[in-house]
Amino acid sequence: MRDAADLGAEPFPTTALVGRDRELAALRGWLAAALAGRGRLVLVGGDAGIGKTALAEALCAEAAVRGALALVGRCYDLSETPPYGPWLAALARYPAGDALPSLPDSLAEPGRLGPVAGRDALFGEVRDFLAAVTAARPLVLLLDDLHWADPASLDLLRVLARGLGDLPLLLLATYRSDELPDRHPLAALLPRLVREAGADRLALRPLDGAAVHALVAARYSLAEPELARLAAYLQARAEGNPFFLGELLRTLEEEAALRPAGGAWALGDLAAAPVPPLLRQVVAERAARLSDEAQRLLALAAVLGQEVPLDVWAGVGEVDEARLLDVVERAAEAHLVTPTPDGAGVRFAHALVREALYAGVLAPRRRAWHRRAAEALAAQPDPGPDAVAYHFRQAGDPRAATWLVRAGERAQRAHAWHSAAERFAAALALLDPGPAGARERGWAHFRLALLARYTDQARSVAALTAAGQLAGEGGDARLAAHVRFGQGLLACFAGRFRAGLAAMAAGIAALEAAPPPDAAERTRLEGVGVAGDPRHHRGTLALWLAYTGRYREAGALAAGVARRPPGEGPGTLEGAFAADAHWALAEVHLQRGRPAQARRAFARVQRAYRASDNATQRARAALNELYGVILQYYPEDLAARGRLLTEAEGAFARAGGMIAALAPGLLRLPLLYLEGRWAEIPAIADAARRQPGTARWLPLLAGGALGLLACERGDAATAWREVRDAFPAGPGTEPGDSMFSLAIIMQRLAVALALDAGDLSIARAWLEANGHWLAWAGAANGQADSARGWAAYYRAAGDLAAARRHAEAALARASAPRQPLALLAAHRLLGELAIAAGRHAEAAVHLSESLALADACAAPYERALTLLALAELRASEGQPAAARAPLDEARAILEPLQARPALARADALAARLRRPPSAIPARPADLSAREAEVLRLVAQGLTDVQVAGRLFLSPHTVGTHLRSIYNKLGVDNRTAAAAFARDHGLA
Repeated sequence: MRDAADLGAEPFPTTALVGRDRELAALRGWLAAALAGRGRLVLVGGDAGIGKTALAEALCAEAAVRGALALVGRCYDLSETPPYGPWLAALARYPAGDALPSLPDSLAEPGRLGPVAGRDALFGEVRDFLAAVTAARPLVLLLDDLHWADPASLDLLRVLARGLGDLPLLLLATYRSDELPDRHPLAALLPRLVREAGADRLALRPLDGAAVHALVAARYSLAEPELARLAAYLQARAEGNPFFLGELLRTLEEEAALRPAGGAWALGDLAAAPVPPLLRQVVAERAARLSDEAQRLLALAAVLGQEVPLDVWAGVGEVDEARLLDVVERAAEAHLVTPTPDGAGVRFAHALVREALYAGVLAPRRRAWHRRAAEALAAQPDPGPDAVAYHFRQAGDPRAATWLVRAGERAQRAHAWHSAAERFAAALALLDPGPAGARERGWAHFRLALLARYTDQARSVAALTAAGQLAGEGGDARLAAHVRFGQGLLACFAGRFRAGLAAMAAGIAALEAAPPPDAAERTRLEGVGVAGDPRHHRGTLALWLAYTGRYREAGALAAGVARRPPGEGPGTLEGAFAADAHWALAEVHLQRGRPAQARRAFARVQRAYRASDNATQRARAALNELYGVILQYYPEDLAARGRLLTEAEGAFARAGGMIAALAPGLLRLPLLYLEGRWAEIPAIADAARRQPGTARWLPLLAGGALGLLACERGDAATAWREVRDAFPAGPGTEPGDSMFSLAIIMQRLAVALALDAGDLSIARAWLEANGHWLAWAGAANGQADSARGWAAYYRAAGDLAAARRHAEAALARASAPRQPLALLAAHRLLGELAIAAGRHAEAAVHLSESLALADACAAPYERALTLLALAELRASEGQPAAARAPLDEARAILEPLQARPALARADALAARLRRPPSAIPARPADLSAREAEVLRLVAQGLTDVQVAGRLFLSPHTVGTHLRSIYNKLGVDNRTAAAAFARDHGLA
């Protein structure tokens, strides 16, 4: 068995593994799978002291015996773990040579991150390095105490975990489950790791009475009554915590309450034994056996950190190396510390040991030691700013502010956004509160606002407000201008587009009037992805102008920004902001009906954002290309649909702390609707609506999907509610203060709802509003759908000639440029109009085109609607047998979708087909098929509303059909028409 020095975190090793047979078996199974090339992520959780680390380290030792390389990286609580701390710690122990690949340059310096091209580049280097290592030798990588990990480390874990499946790599992560409140980053990450990477979870519970009894029996030769007495004593005090158990037993031995007696053990009076009830007392008593000087130095080490370099310890403690090594030896014998593998420092045997010692230091002494520690660390070459800042903060020293800013800047360079934001927020509390510090505090607030703009918009707004006030106090015109632009951007995020665009324009004008930025300002701005040149803010303004439908302004503004000066490449920050201009041009091309140009512009956007490592914008651009370009113009390209969706979801995941977590599946909503996966939509959309911190367009995306779904399921009330949410002022809403493309969809939904209800006046109001918006924007995209809406309107009004003209216009507009989904619907509508007019051959051609497009676009609901029309065609041709096959297939699609209106239409047709052929008379008086159906139902005594319900028409349309019937029959009332029907076998 290994001794305490090997186990490190478990000072009494026997307790770590006793009673853990099931857990060990599970771990060994996962290890065997990993060694066989089926990589795993295993999450080991439990309370402090429960034995997680000891169990994981035991598995690492076993893996090493089996030929694997084992690396361990730890997180520490009382010193702020720097970005990627546990990963750097693990790789710092990577053995050189040994036929293994070399570390990449960014990771070559032990414990420190070198220069990286960007977050994606860093993650790619780590992934490629792990793949190279495991190609040479299986690997077990332990990340210990992950509840103290920095957010950047968690982001890296999430990315790497998804690619373990084909590597001989076991990734172990331990964490304290009792230190994970709901808002803790790891608490949110754990279910995602299970869902996305198939992670296995192992929860360690306290040892039960039987396990404690077995532990005692395995170690001590005692009579059964004495074993039971000792086990009961331990269980009552330690409550199954292995660390407490080990320390209690060790104390009992040292106090001779449990002592060897010949070849056995003797158990004394436990009630009289000075066994402390709490761990702090256990540790204090153990430390008390050391000299006063050793106790002082151990307390100082607890202040310095969980892992303490000997040189820093000696310097702060003002002690020479020989004396310090003597203390290390005594403390190691007492199982309070263990040497680090390189012998350059020590680490505490358990985090609880350090906590207990730290708590025993009086506050004034703590502050003094923290200050000395900070000064010693700051004096080292290239000091870690996180540790220096931490110690200065604990000392209450104002120098902490400077080091917190440095730590924030380093976190930015490492793309660790959460860590950067927290460092700047902490610095703000310490900066000079007087007038002299106003400018510095203002810039800190501004940087914090930009870091939080995607994750916590309320915090970002508050920080910008504070920055603006401080800019005024400090007379900083450029900061005030940047704040104005940022406030406009956040207003757009919140859906207040008109006010936001005006503020952005005002901010740009102020920047152009101000003196050029100095080098310090450029450095500050570039740290949070902002260029100092207002030209690049114009690119962002152009993009938001395009979002709101102001395409003429957007195109003119973007064209000037997109022309980069010589030498300015897409990999620079300036190139990234030119990407916004190219994106704006892509939107303009898209809405003007130029899909090829739009795709080329989006390709330039993605290249620029990939070069500047802006995962957030890459994700949003991929979504815009998917839903704006591909689904509009190339929906048959199923590979592009899948590729862009995967790219968007992957980029959002890589954005990590830069953007609020998205409700799972939110980005898929439009595709779920098109592909007939309707059952998944309500839960996803509801989660998105309740999710805080998201931009306005995300709930609108959810609302659009819910509205369309509700309409097709016959839930008009829910669908109208979504329309009113998008258009509180109704069809009279003016354009310019909405996301244009989403608003146009909701207008078309309102038209469909009004027509379904037979309210032609409301339908006309929404159609006119839609036309007004399209003309205002100068948009070609959407014109085909607008024409189809008018065709449906005139069809409902009974003016079939006008309906046909508009349907033909819809077909023409959907053909140039080609828009397959719009073509599909236009062909189907023309087919249905041809059926009503008795032009069966023409109807067959249109419906064949519509069906082929539905199949090519993988759109099952559209296919079902076309099949219904085809069945109606066959019925009108007098071929009931030929009608049943498409009708049955349509019903098979519609029933799982719960598309009730379409199912009602199918039911009406099925009822008609069930009538015997002899009961289906020829249509006299040149009645159309639809008119004959209307007359038959009227003759049966049904009202106009009832006939409308049976035939899936509006009451107004039924009235129009009746007037035509009266005219053809030469009658002027309902009774005479019914008599005609009975006389001619139609009733």
